[in-house]
This record gives sequence, structure tokens and C-alpha cells, in this order.
Amino acid sequence: MSHLAFSILLILVEVTNCLKVEGNFQKEFLNFVDRAMAFQTLLAVTIAISFTAHSACGDRVRLEGDQQLAGRRSEWKKVGEAPDNAKHTLVFALTQSNLAELEKKLMSVSTPSNAEYGKFLSAAEVDAFVRPSAESVDAVSQWLSESDVSVEKACRFTRAREFLECDVNIGQARALLDVPFYRYELDSAVALRAAGHYTVPATVASHLDFVGGVHRLPATGHKVANTSMYRIAKTQGLLGVIPSSLRELYKVGSAVGAGEDSKNVQSVAQFLDQHYRPEDLETFMKKYAGGFTHMTKVAKEIGPDTGHGGIEASLDIQYIMSLGANVPTWFYSTAGKHEGQEPFLLWIQAVANSTTLPNVISVSYGDDEDTLSTLYMQRVSVEFQKLGVRGVSILFASGDDGAGCHKQVFRPNFPASSPYVTTVGGTVESSETEMGVSFSSGGFSNVFAPAAYQSKDVAEFLSTSTKLPEQRFFNKSGRGYPDVAALAVGFEVVDNGFTTPASGTSCAAPTFGGIVGLLNDKLVNEHAKTPLGFLNPFLY
Repeated sequence: MSHLAFSILLILVEVTNCLKVEGNFQKEFLNFVDRAMAFQTLLAVTIAISFTAHSACGDRVRLEGDQQLAGRRSEWKKVGEAPDNAKHTLVFALTQSNLAELEKKLMSVSTPSNAEYGKFLSAAEVDAFVRPSAESVDAVSQWLSESDVSVEKACRFTRAREFLECDVNIGQARALLDVPFYRYELDSAVALRAAGHYTVPATVASHLDFVGGVHRLPATGHKVANTSMYRIAKTQGLLGVIPSSLRELYKVGSAVGAGEDSKNVQSVAQFLDQHYRPEDLETFMKKYAGGFTHMTKVAKEIGPDTGHGGIEASLDIQYIMSLGANVPTWFYSTAGKHEGQEPFLLWIQAVANSTTLPNVISVSYGDDEDTLSTLYMQRVSVEFQKLGVRGVSILFASGDDGAGCHKQVFRPNFPASSPYVTTVGGTVESSETEMGVSFSSGGFSNVFAPAAYQSKDVAEFLSTSTKLPEQRFFNKSGRGYPDVAALAVGFEVVDNGFTTPASGTSCAAPTFGGIVGLLNDKLVNEHAKTPLGFLNPFLY
């Protein structure tokens, strides 16, 4: 049974319970299903049924009803119910305005044939475009105040008021969301999360997309230094992938950026409680970057530097700064495994709240689609659109689980499956050519349809490919990914003073990101043009 079909089954159980107390609900329910069937998609039916069930079930509404409660929780140990006085952080994602217009704007400023191509919006213009209505802000604020949560003292709005972060105790969180919270542990990490699905009053449900700090536990990221692929690389003589070999492979040559005075910035982001070690970066550049002008220091660090040195962070920063050499580089870090916070959501809030952004953000991070709620993924994708209309290229590693077969179906990754990011897959060299490497994730989303920029290519791929798996394994109507690919096997990384081999799409993403950083540097500094922005309409 597919994830969406299972979600429908759960919702139908909820509907059945509602029928016991709502005598005329059946007619309303069938009307909604008929309307949803006109869309001829399982997802549309799911949403319609869910909406109807919500309207019929009294004065509270379940948000994120399809959020999986197992998944990563199997990695964490549930050690007991959280005490009422335990401190916690909740993030309320308020519904935003003009979302259809936002998507149209993104495509117009990102499509080379459009007259608006490259005419990106400022932060203030984006804020005005999508700012939540005063009604939404007032409804959520009043609900919190009535629940003894002081919006003025305990909460903080982002600049456009699209996120509201509140410091509460577990007793308040339980009263607000009508769900118990438990303490989960993984190694030295601790997280407080709800034991079941949460609900909110019907009066505020239409004003919220989701509430953060309730379900999702910190991820462990993509695989790095994949042991089996390292053995393959060693056997085939592929070890020793270094900046100079990548620059030769991708015809970068000695091209470099404009240096400290450049108007262009590239970046990487980390959410795994990792930080790069400056001495490792300096050693790496001294060892491998002698043939081209380069920087040895990160231009700006955003977020805490308390995380431990890790190969993921080292890999990202060393390769984006050596491919995108002499381009000022930022490093985003997020205080990883914290009782109340979701690291990825913290970063989303941070970039939404920033008036100045880098032109490229490379991220090696992901979750399985079926472990996340549809509302959450849709909202995060809106945040990606907001970055795109500001001229930011967002790159995500596709993942290292191949097609991700799970329970006899393929398992897409998110954010890799979002239509509003550029997803980078992995390759391996073979007989002087590149081919897709077996671990590189890719496939078709179960949540997002193909965007217009790729619909023709997806249709052609599906109609002409001769080695496709059986259709029952994947959703042929979904967004296809990855969009691009780069070498992902046998990279040399300096980590904690030692040279370590690494493989994975976490190698490919910063490699491609550095090349995009160089292209932007030429556009911005030498030709006085805008950066590339959201890449996919241009690529396809």
C-alpha cells in the first residue's frame, strides 16, 4: 500500500468516527470526494477528505495528519514523558499570501526567454508579496495569549511575520496542542517531541501551515566516506579525486573569482551539529590548491561554531572553496540536536529573516518524503521559492540510497524532490566517461508534480527509456530528480588533520556549487549582470 493510500485509510477511520456524531456529514463528505476526483490525483483526494474530516470533527483540527510518527524515532530511545516544567521551543508557521503569484514570479525571473528574466525581488518586496494577513497574525497571537503564552515576552516573529518562535514549557505545549510530549535520546543528544498527532483550535487552523518542534527529530544527513564505494574506487584506481582533477574534468582550468572585493558570495549549510576546522581548510588548500588563486578563510560564519569538527562540514567547505576558488564563501551552521528545535527549520527561519543572502547555497541534507507531512514539505518549498525570486541558487545533494526501495516501493528524498531546488546526483568515472553511480538517489516524487520546465523531458524519458522498473514501484506523475550530477567517488578530504577518503552525493553538491559560484562571479563582477538565480528553467 502506498504512503498516500495509507494516509487516506487513516483519514477514513477519522471520518468514520466523525459520522457517529455528525448526522448529515455523509452527504458533505461525498460532495468533497466528487470534487477532488475531478483532479484525478490521489493527493487531491487525500487533501479533500482530510479537509472534510477536519470540518466535521468538532472545534479542534489535526494538522500534519500524514506525518509519520515512527521512521527516525526507531533510532532514538523514548525514555519517559517530559515534565511540565521542561523548557521547549515551538515554531508556528503562519499561512502566507499570494502563493500562486509567487510561483509565477519565480518562473518569470528564472526563465531566460521571459522578459523578466534576472529581475529579482528585494527582501522587502518578497516580504510585502507573501506577508501573512493581519487576520492570521491576530488569530494566532490571540490563541497564544489566551493560553498564557505572552507573544510580546516569550515569542519572536521573523521579519515578514511568517514564522513565530515561542519559548514555552511542556505543560503549555501540551495544552496548546492537546498531545503529550516525551523525552527522546540518541547518544548525547536529547529531543522533546510529541507522542502522537497534535491538534489546534478550528479558529486558528486555517492560519497555520504547521507547528515545528512537535514531530520531526534531527536527521543524520547523507552518507559520507561510503565504505563499499571506497573499496570500489580503490579497486578501480579512482582514489585521489582532488580539486585539480575536478577542474580538469569539468574544464574549469585556472578560472577563479574576483577575491575579497567580489560582489558575489557562495555558501554551504550544515544542520548536523558539525563545524569545519579552519586549520583543516588551510591544510587542504596548501596541499591541493597550489595551481590556482584561492582563499584559505571563510568570509562569514552564520550561526554557532560550537559543533564538533566533522567530515561532512569539511568536505562541503573544502570543495566549494576550491572549485569556486577565490569567491567569498559563507558557512551556515545550526545548533544541531537541541531539546526543542528542528535544525533544518531553524535554518529556514534564518534565511527567511535575512536581508542579505549568498547567491549560491549548497546543502548535503535530506529526509525521506514518507517520513514528513505534506503540509511541511509544501511550506518548505514555498520558502525555497522565496529564495529563488531573490536570485539565490539552492542546491541539494540527491542522497545516497539509490532508488530507496522501502516496503516494495521506491522512496523519494526531500528536499531533493522539491521542484524549487536544483538537485545534484552523483557519478563515477568509467572508461574515461562519467556514468551514474549506483548509490546516487533519484526518482520521482510522491508529493510534487513535474514543474513546467521539466514536464517535456520527464515525458520523453518515460516514453523512450527501455530499462525502467515496473510502474508499481514509482510515481510516474511525480517531479523527477536529480537535475544535474557530478563526480561523487574517491574524494580526498582533510578532516581533523588527516587525509580521509569520501564518497557520496555530498561530494557532488559542493563541486557543482563551486562551479555555479564561479559563473556568478563572472556575471556579477565582469559583466555587471545579476546572478543565475533558480537554475532549473535555465538548465532544462
